[in-house]
Amino acid sequence: METISKAKIDLLATAVQPVDIALATEGTRLIVHSAVSRFAVFYERLRTAIDYKEEHLLRRSAIVRILKRQLGLESEPKQVATQTLRELIAAKYLANDHHAEELVDVIAAMVAKFTAVKRIHSKIPDFEQWLLEILAAEIDEIVTDQNEDKVFLNLLYEQVAEKIRLKNNELPDDERRLQIYVACLRNFMKADDALISYKLLRIFEPRWVRPEQWMDQVHEMAVCLEASHAKIQAVLKHPYHQKFCSAVKPWSVSLTVLRAALKEDPKKAKALLEDQSTLKKAIERVAEVRIQDSKRRLSRGIVRAIIYLFLTKMLFAAVLEYPIEIALYGEPHIQALLINMLFPPVLMMFVGAMIRPPVKENVIRIVNGVEELLSIEGIPSIELRGKRHYSTFGATMLTLGYVLMFTLSFGLIFWGLSLIGYTWISMAVFVFFLCVVSFFAYRLRLASKEYVAFEKQTGLGGLVVDFFTLPVLKVGRFLSETVSKFNVLVFFFDVVLEAPFKIFLQALEEWFYYMKEKKDQL
Repeated sequence: METISKAKIDLLATAVQPVDIALATEGTRLIVHSAVSRFAVFYERLRTAIDYKEEHLLRRSAIVRILKRQLGLESEPKQVATQTLRELIAAKYLANDHHAEELVDVIAAMVAKFTAVKRIHSKIPDFEQWLLEILAAEIDEIVTDQNEDKVFLNLLYEQVAEKIRLKNNELPDDERRLQIYVACLRNFMKADDALISYKLLRIFEPRWVRPEQWMDQVHEMAVCLEASHAKIQAVLKHPYHQKFCSAVKPWSVSLTVLRAALKEDPKKAKALLEDQSTLKKAIERVAEVRIQDSKRRLSRGIVRAIIYLFLTKMLFAAVLEYPIEIALYGEPHIQALLINMLFPPVLMMFVGAMIRPPVKENVIRIVNGVEELLSIEGIPSIELRGKRHYSTFGATMLTLGYVLMFTLSFGLIFWGLSLIGYTWISMAVFVFFLCVVSFFAYRLRLASKEYVAFEKQTGLGGLVVDFFTLPVLKVGRFLSETVSKFNVLVFFFDVVLEAPFKIFLQALEEWFYYMKEKKDQL
């Protein structure tokens, strides 16, 4: 297999070199007092405990939260931008004494265009929230150096875009390529819907990042944004989305490991790319290290999930279960209450213990994937099977089977609970915990497979397990996306506590600097 061209060697070797994005001279950087930062970091740790997010989404989630609060208190974009940056620095999402003060003006322009469109009230549900998350993604991109991400993402897309196709070319080429691009974002950058929406908006409506072209025609821009919103939702909900994500994943894993190997010693990255035998050994070693690291992150994720579930779901449900059972039955079912409280953490720990390390073929597949990505020929062609078409009778039988699957799964659960004397209230609480915790465990299990490029096909035992667990996971996802959004603690922190606490920190910082000025006058 012919190796990578010199141009790509230079490109990747340059991409992994460290870059200092703070180009400001001394005295023109944003600085937050260290004492204020300690308070802010402590608060963020509490806040993240009650609103579970994956670690790579924490900073952008904080930006959304800060913007929402600042926009409710301030109308001046520059003030919103200043406070957003200072709060991010205080909470250590951004480095202190690192970012140029001129960055405030750049972000203020972004905030100004958002507020201009916001005044045009859209009839689309959650349109303002969607636009706010896009603004947060844009700010996140500007405050961090993402050139390295873009270089590797472009390499992945270039290698797979023409090699992954659907059987009989069921999709138009533009639509197919767009789905592959989204799959690259989803796999390589672990992008959520908000980040993908921002990337797609730049494609569908490139004027969004050039507000000087439309700020005097905000109504027209709002209409275009609504049209782009509809197109983006169609892309995200495309029936073949998961097929393309699964097809891209092995190459994404290989490229992620290659990137990690090059970043171990950026100065030697070019030499490593030019020496195939040394590169192969480095990939094998880094792949093993990353797989072990994913296990440790899984353990941390399980602990965070248990804390989150206890604070936001278990405690709340138990508090409701106790008085309701007294009101309806005269006394609480203590055994059921204890089981319901202990069941979620036990289930989470059990799922973590059941996760097995990837098979040996996984590292071999990663190494081969790197070689194919770097080769002139590229990856082998892949043909995906399109959507299956069923007769009316076949579709009816499959639907009946799906309904039977739900009936058997939940029927067995309720029957088993009734045997040990559960009341209907206790049953409802148990099933709620079972579904929500199972879905959390499933998500953590998927996260633990971040570096799995090769998976064995599911055997007969796995199919039986899937038959009974799929209904629980489906209901768990529904509850997580609907009922679980009503988080009393999140409401308390965001609406009652956060605004006065951040005002206190702002006043505290002003006092520190005032005292410093007085001390300097001595």
